[in-house]
Amino acid sequence: MSGKPTRTHPTKSDHVRRAYGIMADIRGALYQKLAEYVLANEGRVRQEIMGEESYSFCLQQMDELYLNKLNIIERAVAELGRGSEREGQATTMTYETVEVVARREDLPQKVADALAEHGDADLLDVCVLRADDKQAEILLVLAREESEASLTAAQAQPPTPPDDR
Repeated sequence: MSGKPTRTHPTKSDHVRRAYGIMADIRGALYQKLAEYVLANEGRVRQEIMGEESYSFCLQQMDELYLNKLNIIERAVAELGRGSEREGQATTMTYETVEVVARREDLPQKVADALAEHGDADLLDVCVLRADDKQAEILLVLAREESEASLTAAQAQPPTPPDDR
């Protein structure tokens, strides 16, 4: 018996777990940098949100430096986290849009609420339809992937009657 350690070849799932860990670490670091940016620029961000200016440098920088990247990373982490249990199953992709209309200062909470209501869907894009100093109207583009097994199970369940209380 030799003293050499045996070398095992990493499996596909090991690669996926490693990639997931790397992307999760990157996501955590980017969230930390975003939090530091917001705290460092709190006064300017408040001023831009509440102000009459149509150009918001701090908010644009936050979008370009952090939010766009976080969107990509979140989709990658979600895709890596899905696993391969769906291989060989037919799937259906459902796309939907959610319109959010709110005062500018209420917009982040309204978007968070809309995303929470559609928690099983992936956020693909955010489109600004109309925005002024006081109010904004945006469109959230969402996608949901469903396997044929879950679709047939949902169709087989009878609808629940409304509660007349």
